[in-house]
Amino acid sequence: MKTLITAVVLTLASFSSIAASVSFPDSLVVTGINGEKRFDAHQPQLLKGENLIELRYHDIFEVNADDSGAWVKSEPLYLLANFDQQQEYQAVTPRIDSEDEAYDFIENPVITLKDSQGINRSIALLTHQQLMAKVLLTRTN
Repeated sequence: MKTLITAVVLTLASFSSIAASVSFPDSLVVTGINGEKRFDAHQPQLLKGENLIELRYHDIFEVNADDSGAWVKSEPLYLLANFDQQQEYQAVTPRIDSEDEAYDFIENPVITLKDSQGINRSIALLTHQQLMAKVLLTRTN
């Protein structure tokens, strides 16, 4: 009985600490959340407060008529965002129709987070170097 009560309390606590979920397009693969490695999670559950989501961009573009394609892949990109409200968000990339546009996105990775109430906010994804600089600045202040 004690084990059952503990399990129920832990389950309720885990539901109350979930602040949001985010759906990502197929071109953005979640590879980690808050330091934990997770793979193939296109709609991760996030904790209340600031979350760090590690992503990789990848997509294939047709090169010529014989169906051969060129893969465009990024190094890790990081979404650092605060999720205080329990909502469902959808992450949207700008329209990317070509290999050149994909490389432009990787050079300046900005996504739009759309919430369930129709409010949009643009967020720049960080490279590893930008994330480390942000951490150092936060620690020195």
